[in-house]
Amino acid sequence: MFNKKGTGCIPDIQDERDYSFDEIALGASPVDWEKGYDIEKELGITIPIKHQNGSSSCVGQGVSYYVGVLNTVETGEYDEASAKSLYSQIFLPNGGAYIRTGIKLIVDWGCHFEKNLTSYENGKPPSEKFMRDLSWKNPISDKLAKTLQAKEYRSINAKDNMDLFAMAIRDNYGVVGGLYGSNKGNWNTNEPKPATQNWGHCIYYGKFGIDEKGRYIATPNSWGERKKDELHPDGWQKLREDYFNSAYQFNPWTLVDKPNKEPMILQDGKLYKLFEGNAGMIGFKLDENLLISEKEEDKTNIIIEFVSRGGEFKKENIISVGLSDWNSVKHINLKKIIIN
Repeated sequence: MFNKKGTGCIPDIQDERDYSFDEIALGASPVDWEKGYDIEKELGITIPIKHQNGSSSCVGQGVSYYVGVLNTVETGEYDEASAKSLYSQIFLPNGGAYIRTGIKLIVDWGCHFEKNLTSYENGKPPSEKFMRDLSWKNPISDKLAKTLQAKEYRSINAKDNMDLFAMAIRDNYGVVGGLYGSNKGNWNTNEPKPATQNWGHCIYYGKFGIDEKGRYIATPNSWGERKKDELHPDGWQKLREDYFNSAYQFNPWTLVDKPNKEPMILQDGKLYKLFEGNAGMIGFKLDENLLISEKEEDKTNIIIEFVSRGGEFKKENIISVGLSDWNSVKHINLKKIIIN
C-alpha cells in the first residue's frame, strides 16, 4: 500500500540479469481453465488467511504464503512461514518493501516457521512497529532459517497475459506479485474491482479457474478473512480479467525450492541439531574425533557435509557411538535455544 494507505508494495526496478519464467513457459502445455487449479486441493491442505492489520508488511505476508506452500510440497504437511522473519529485514524507511528483495532473501537467507517467530502481536494482528522489530535475529536464528531456503527466483512478464500468469501458478505452486488498487474498488470484498491507483499491495496467487462469471485468479490475501459464499467457499478473493493488465499488475515472481536443510551448529566443541527453535546436542568433540549419537547414524552424510565444510573434522574422524558409550562421557545432554 502507498499514498493514503502508507507504503506496502513498491514496484521493483527491472534487472535484466534476473531469470525469466517466460523462457520456460515456451515449452509448457496450455492452461485448461475449465479444469482450473487449486493449490489447497493439489496438496490436500487448508491455508490459514493471514491478517497484517495496519502494518505495511504485505511483501513479507505474500512471500511467506509461498514459502509455506513450497515447504508443504516437500514435507506433505503445512507449516505456516513467518512474515515477520522476512519483513523485519527488508522494510523501507517509509514502510513497505520490494517484492524482489523479499524473494531474494528466501534464496540468500531463508525463512522461519511461524511457530518459531510469530507475526502476531500478543496473538492479535500486528502493528508496523512490531513487524519491524529485529531483536530476534542472531547466529542461531540465521542457521535455523536455512531450512526454508529456495534455489532461485524468476520474473514473469505476465502483466497483460492472464494465461501466462495462470501457467506460472500451475507450474510453480503459485505466484507472488504486486497489484495496484484503491479501497474505492471494494478491496476488502470477495471480488474487488480495479480503481484509482492509491496503493500497491503484494499477494500470493494459488488458484485459477472459470465459473458462471468468467475466468478468475484467486488469492488468500493478507488483509484478513472475508465472508464465504457460494462462489467463494474457501474465503479466497477472486480477481477477474479486468485486473490483469499493466495498469494494475506489477512484478509477478515465481520461486524454485530446494530440499530442506537440517540446520546444525558447531559450538564449543559440541554439535547441535536445530529443530523448531530448540537445539539438541547430537555430537561432541573428544580428542580429534567427533562422536555422534548412534540414533543419528542415518544422518551421518548430512553431518559430515556440515562439519567438514569448515574444515573442523574429516570423515574418518566422525565416529558413531552407542547409547552406553554416549552416556559414559561427561557432557551436556541438551541445550535449549528459543529464538523468540
